[in-house]
Amino acid sequence: MLSAFMLLAALSVSNISDADLESYYWDCDTAYMKGSLGGQDMNSCLKITEQFQKLRFNDDREAFMEYWNDHKYKEWESRGFYRL
Repeated sequence: MLSAFMLLAALSVSNISDADLESYYWDCDTAYMKGSLGGQDMNSCLKITEQFQKLRFNDDREAFMEYWNDHKYKEWESRGFYRL
């Protein structure tokens, strides 16, 4: 389960610092990969992901996917998830 603070932050994603938004995005992505994301957490993470893609990549899906592919293993590992 994600932190209550992060879920609350998702309600006002436009007020989150860029660094925090990126960190919350990776928290969400890691939880999704672990299979531990559902219900309200999923809704909050979708908001965070949407805002992250908009602000960091100007909704450029290709640029976002390149970033994700370049960083996913490092970010997942830093959160205790090791993909086989």
